[in-house]
Amino acid sequence: MSDDAEATTAPEQQPEKQPLWRRILPLAVGVGIVVFLFGWVLPQFIDYEAVFRSIGNIEWWQWLILLVIAVLRFLPEGWIYVAAQPGLKTSQGVQLFLVAETMANVPPGGLDLISRYAMTRYWGFSAASSTSATIASWVFASLSKIVLPVIAVALLAIDNIREDELDALAILALVIVVVAGAGITLLLRSPKLADWVGTLLGNVVRWVAGLFRKNVQTDFVQLLHDFRDQASDVLRSRTHIGAAAGLAARIAAFLVLILAVRFVGIGADEVSWTVVFAAFAFVMAIGVIPIFNLPGITEVILIGTLTRYAGSGFSDEIAAAVFVYRILTWLLPIPFGGWAFNRWQDSVKESGDEELLDGFAKGEPAAS
Repeated sequence: MSDDAEATTAPEQQPEKQPLWRRILPLAVGVGIVVFLFGWVLPQFIDYEAVFRSIGNIEWWQWLILLVIAVLRFLPEGWIYVAAQPGLKTSQGVQLFLVAETMANVPPGGLDLISRYAMTRYWGFSAASSTSATIASWVFASLSKIVLPVIAVALLAIDNIREDELDALAILALVIVVVAGAGITLLLRSPKLADWVGTLLGNVVRWVAGLFRKNVQTDFVQLLHDFRDQASDVLRSRTHIGAAAGLAARIAAFLVLILAVRFVGIGADEVSWTVVFAAFAFVMAIGVIPIFNLPGITEVILIGTLTRYAGSGFSDEIAAAVFVYRILTWLLPIPFGGWAFNRWQDSVKESGDEELLDGFAKGEPAAS
């Protein structure tokens, strides 16, 4: 047998199995943070029995209103992906949003980029276009979040609300706005920064894939440069659409929060809608940083901030409102996303495109 034949028939090299502790550690740390926040921090301020009693006092028609708004939020979230990927259908954009939410929030997380890339490739978009859309959708969503503190500061000034805590939150959020805006601008203008981000992104994806013993060979540096080559056109012509869609989605999420606050019996005399919006804007802005999306962090910030203004006598009602808000905006998309991803996998199997599924399993979706 020739050397060429031996090379052809040689088995594919399998990635080295990571130690068990390295695969378990990220999940353990995340679970530890959640347990600490819900098991120790929050009980310092709230009584869980009273919280669940307040949730139970919400009328069925009020639940219906909240649920309708929460589900309708899926549409503008999907439009963000439509803006980032010209030619994408609204239904496909909604699927991408739901799958991304599921893959990012179900342990171990971090598979949202790979899954979105695979789905757009299956729908017929090129590798460069899929990469560009994946990052552009993050840019659009981030812009819609980091602009909220600017609006909140203006509203607080109009209402003449000046408190040290809100001033500190506003300043911190504005710093995030400046840093995030500068980072996005430099990414698009600096080839060296693109090399660094591409290397970092590749290391993160390969690390996550390694937890599943998957070998990812994709050149993320080159993909990011391809994104930069296409991004100028996409961002120049569609940023206003993507940012507007993102802002509509944030408004829908805020409506869920403010209505939940009112439905549990907290009126404007206790907490004005401006203060609720300021707290909401802050958690949205810091949510651009993935670690702050862990369950418990948003709850602690919202409950702590709103209790400061309503008074400790309303802490349980505020916690009930925040829990309802998180159930409908964080938890609700996850089962929908699981269903959407399974439906996509079934369609791939029915098409007989085994190469795509094999590529996705390796973290390298192939062209359809």
